[in-house]
Amino acid sequence: AGGSAGGPFSCRCFSARGKRGILRAENRNLLKERDSVNIIDKLLETPCYIMDFLPKQVPMNCGGQFFEVETYLLNHYDCCGLRDRFVGVILKAMCYYPVSVHWGKWIEQPTPEQVTKIIDTILENHSGDVNILFTSKDVLLQFGWDCLNISIYNPDEEMCMLFEKIAASEGLFWRKSE
Repeated sequence: AGGSAGGPFSCRCFSARGKRGILRAENRNLLKERDSVNIIDKLLETPCYIMDFLPKQVPMNCGGQFFEVETYLLNHYDCCGLRDRFVGVILKAMCYYPVSVHWGKWIEQPTPEQVTKIIDTILENHSGDVNILFTSKDVLLQFGWDCLNISIYNPDEEMCMLFEKIAASEGLFWRKSE
């Protein structure tokens, strides 16, 4: 359940090495598959990076209070401004790339208000995930209420550099998933 803990406690972000080239070659334009979740499943098999409130993964049995802090923050997103940080990341990224949001159905080029409402609904209900596809890059951003990070699958070098800057601007850390 912990986004930064590692091992069995890490969130849904995982990495299947070497898949980027295969995905790009087979699916130059993944939008054709958007009426199903195949696109999401394919991108979940690609390299993953995360934006996290912690600078590195918390080691197992380190003696810290990760789970207590995580539980507190998951129930008080407003405490440290995490909600605003996560919304800020997504809105800033939307300035650079066209997106489609999968929230029950695909929403093409959602408004900032729509994206903010989706994040607020997830946080208020303590339930749910949203998938945001960067349509010009075949990149997937996932946000879920049960993780204190944002997962980004299949970013190229250009996007990694941009997301690292966006993360820093929101007081978050950018790193490859472990």
